[in-house]
Amino acid sequence: MKRKSLLFILIGILVSSLFLAGCGNDEASSDGKVKLTFSIWGGETDKAVYEERLKLAKEKYPDIDVELIYIPSEYAQKVQTMIAGKKAPDIMQLAEDVHAYSSKNQLAPLNEYIEESGLNLKENYGEVYENYSRDGNVYALPDRGGSLIVYYNKDLFDAAGLEYPNENWTWNDLLNAAKELTVVENGEVKQWGFVGGEWWPQWMSFMYQNGGGVLDEDGNVIINSPESVEAMQFVVDTYYKYKVAPTREDLANLGDIGGDTLFAQGKLAMNYTGFWAMSTSNSVAELNWDIAPMWKNKEPGTVPFGSGLGVSSQSKHKEEAYKIIEFLTSEEGQMPIVDNKQDAPANVKVLGSDEFLTKDWAAHEINVDTFAKSTEAMIKVPYIPEWNEMQKVFEDNFADLWLNEDADVKAILDKTQEDLEALIGD
Repeated sequence: MKRKSLLFILIGILVSSLFLAGCGNDEASSDGKVKLTFSIWGGETDKAVYEERLKLAKEKYPDIDVELIYIPSEYAQKVQTMIAGKKAPDIMQLAEDVHAYSSKNQLAPLNEYIEESGLNLKENYGEVYENYSRDGNVYALPDRGGSLIVYYNKDLFDAAGLEYPNENWTWNDLLNAAKELTVVENGEVKQWGFVGGEWWPQWMSFMYQNGGGVLDEDGNVIINSPESVEAMQFVVDTYYKYKVAPTREDLANLGDIGGDTLFAQGKLAMNYTGFWAMSTSNSVAELNWDIAPMWKNKEPGTVPFGSGLGVSSQSKHKEEAYKIIEFLTSEEGQMPIVDNKQDAPANVKVLGSDEFLTKDWAAHEINVDTFAKSTEAMIKVPYIPEWNEMQKVFEDNFADLWLNEDADVKAILDKTQEDLEALIGD
């Protein structure tokens, strides 16, 4: 009996040791190199470009091995499952919901590593790094960038004898041009001047351009401020009062298409969206298009896009993980983004580089410096921990704005103000 008891005890110890060895990240591989994991989303091109960039990081840090974890769908849910199982990736690609992670202490603050490395955040990324900061802590370094910009059909502008859009345009310039560029024949719109503003980066940019917004600098809800109401009324008026933008019903009648497709078809004079629309615009050889920074009203304002790279609070190799993300967001680490025409890089030095400015982004010459110019107008987006819930409030409350020309903008924003205050405990 004693021998059996001793055998069971030894087996129990062995099983427990094996289980514990399987939990958490390995300290290092057998060859002494640090092993990191890095989670990303996107398409096959995104995966390939990250792999290329990691090869460059390997050249700089040969003792750090990085395993890419490609999650093309349900990214947030799968990463949260990994975090709950104590198997969080050492490095995580993050976007608008960055503070859904940081507020749960799932991300490591990077301040001490930034200070030790001497990284100048503003010099490298402009003001956009603040979107990845909360309560004085930086939780991610900007990686892929760009912002809301204007796409315009040069032939349509030339035919109407109008000047092209530029960063000095005001709302009046935008509206006057949109009126001239909207063509109606026999009661049917054949050409639209403008695309409207149903998507949150669009209407939100208008609010900030008018001195309003969603939250003020202290985190107070201001979405029903006079400035915000005036901005949203202007957006809604482009549909119903001035009739220069297609409504949701109009787009459904055209085959349930969006602004990018309508622009590529040559039936839309001005579209405003992100870097990705260059692909759609390039798909039509005869389309003579260009890009320009967003217009302004009381002040400039455009929503930045992209993603950042953060370090998991579970990582046992935070210092090494920081070295990798610092490199990936450096000029050298960002260049494959340009070489492969993947996206607009977040590093402002790369945005202003000859490599970026002279790249053949289109079959004809376009104003690529638009992206660098736009960095000065980027707003601090309210990426609060309740971001996803806040988006649901917008979706529910604003539905009537896009479907009903008699909707009361002030009343809807008053209701949104109440809902947001209840959500974030204002």
